[in-house]
Amino acid sequence: MADRIFVIDDEPGMCESLQRLLGDEGFSVDAFQSSTEAVNQLSESRVDLIITDIKMPDMDGLELLKRVKDHDDLIPVIMMTGYGSLDTAIDAIKSGAYDYLLKPVEFPQLQLAVGRALEKRKGEIARQKLLEELRLNNLILKRRIGELNALYEAGKSIGSSVNLDDLLRQILTLATAVTESEVGSIMLLDERREYLRIAAAIGLAPDIVSATKLPIGESIAGFVAQSGEPLFVKDVEADARFGRINRERYKTTSLLCTPLTIKGEVLGVINIANKAGETPFSEDDLRLLSTFASQAAVAVDDAYQFEKSRRRVQEFEILHELSEELPNLETLADFREVLVAKLRRVFPIDWAIWFTWNVPLSGLIPDGTVGTEMLPLTESGKIDLAHGELANLAVTDIEPATLPLDDPIRLAETIRAILQPRTDTYPEIGDAFLTVPIRRNGELAHLFVASADREQGYSTDDIGLARLVVSQAALLFEKEKTVTNATRLMTMGNMISEISHDLRKPLTAISGAIQVIEHKWPQILEESRLVKTAADEINRMNELVRELVDFSNPNKYETTRIDLRDLVSRAAELVESDLTKHKIQYESAFTPAPWEIMVNKNQVLEMLLNLFMNAIDAMPEGGTLRVTGKIDRPPHKEADYLALTVADTGVGIPREQLARIFDRYFTNKETGTGLGLVVVERVISAHGGTLHVDSVEGEGTSFSIFFPLTT
Repeated sequence: MADRIFVIDDEPGMCESLQRLLGDEGFSVDAFQSSTEAVNQLSESRVDLIITDIKMPDMDGLELLKRVKDHDDLIPVIMMTGYGSLDTAIDAIKSGAYDYLLKPVEFPQLQLAVGRALEKRKGEIARQKLLEELRLNNLILKRRIGELNALYEAGKSIGSSVNLDDLLRQILTLATAVTESEVGSIMLLDERREYLRIAAAIGLAPDIVSATKLPIGESIAGFVAQSGEPLFVKDVEADARFGRINRERYKTTSLLCTPLTIKGEVLGVINIANKAGETPFSEDDLRLLSTFASQAAVAVDDAYQFEKSRRRVQEFEILHELSEELPNLETLADFREVLVAKLRRVFPIDWAIWFTWNVPLSGLIPDGTVGTEMLPLTESGKIDLAHGELANLAVTDIEPATLPLDDPIRLAETIRAILQPRTDTYPEIGDAFLTVPIRRNGELAHLFVASADREQGYSTDDIGLARLVVSQAALLFEKEKTVTNATRLMTMGNMISEISHDLRKPLTAISGAIQVIEHKWPQILEESRLVKTAADEINRMNELVRELVDFSNPNKYETTRIDLRDLVSRAAELVESDLTKHKIQYESAFTPAPWEIMVNKNQVLEMLLNLFMNAIDAMPEGGTLRVTGKIDRPPHKEADYLALTVADTGVGIPREQLARIFDRYFTNKETGTGLGLVVVERVISAHGGTLHVDSVEGEGTSFSIFFPLTT
């Protein structure tokens, strides 16, 4: 492109000659006879050199020179005059003129001045361009140094703190400072990777921070969390994917969002908005934010790992403390209160319930009957369930198969669905809710339920810690109490044996005396029933003593192979007179099955007699006693058993008593010992079996006893 020259002279001839001569040299020349017109053209087009006469009618050369320098200081000006003087030349040079020529101007002289002036301009332009490049490079270098300093500070933060909240706040503060933004947030995915919640924020109102729960895939942050790729949105309002939603939060339309990724897994996102000066963000800002996201991901992962290690230490601490305190805990209620107190050191618990799985009812019962044991742990004190009957508190008729004991999340959802409609009896369930099954011999024995009213549910780590601590602590407590009870039972057994031995002496003497009376004075028996009653009571007392001896000193079972149907027939023969006396019809039916199994025939016979006598007592006005046998599966088992069912059409068992019928010494009979069904449970347990009870008050009761097929 040819250099452009303005020639300014009030003499037309001078303008024409210079325009022609310079044009022949390859320059683009515009000639003006008015200084004002030339000045007006400066802003309209590029000018590389101005040649002007000093004496001009409308604006002299010195004023023109000032106007040119104000417009562009790098445009050289060559001044000409026919009235030259030293003072004029000095003024021109001082004002910034490149050269000063006297008319008539020799063209070679002018040609030389023009060439030098244009070279100087090109040199100045190159110098200015270089200076500008240096300035920009310095700015970039300064920015890079700031980024490195910020990354260094972030690295120091990660190395100096393991508190996740502090780390995130520090990293977010540095990220917003370097990107010169006013609003920022770090959002983390929840345990199920379904929602994003704000873990750290700058420039957002607290109510927005606490209320934000963003599903993955929705909005900008959810989109980035799902895709795992950083995103630079130049104009939210114009972006069809998102649109402008929260206009009041942001001053600018450009936003940055980048994922927190560690080992290919997205943990959350960093959002940045409102760049200072309301200017848009750039790709450099996104690059810097992505670098910070890498640091933040490392921080989050390190904090998570540290938290897991800390939780593990807490688990051992709690278990160690419990193992030391267990010998001093006398009651189950004390144990549960201590246990919940330990767990509350790790995560909040507003209330907790300890359920017992009741096989006969196929349901969950708050442990205890009157004054049901419950640990609400609220400021208002314990929730008193003593006013309610067990039948109202129990959650019965639960299919065991519907309880996913090995899946903590599904089990909690199932129990929540069961208890949620019962807020008139049980406390209201908060967002945080967990359940811990306690098993005995592979079967559900108890269920620990806890809840807290907080925005987030219990984490996987919370649930894992609770399941470990509760189950292990329950096992330790049970073992501790088993040892203690075994010692007590041994002592009690010895005492009972001694007392029973001593009781048999006077009983034998009294029995002998009655027999003498019966032999010598038989008329007394005919005239009075007192002696007969005394004899019957002596026999009953002997039976009670025998039961006490058997109960306190259980035999080591010696088993023989025998057909269970023969034992059932023998038991029916022994109670035949009682059946006839109470007008009870006896029936039996057995399906084909391997009925010959290894059992202790005396103990099984005693168990059957207990069940038969209970059935007879339940039918004082007559009825039907029916025994059936088949291959069947207990409700709480996953294998087939050899099943005997003893059913009656008697008065049935009240629902509130059904859960206690296997408790030692519990009886609803005026003359009962409360040991009959305890013997039944003990015998079937010793044979590796189980039992199930169904009863409807006023209609009858059925006891199903299950023997393993491999017995």
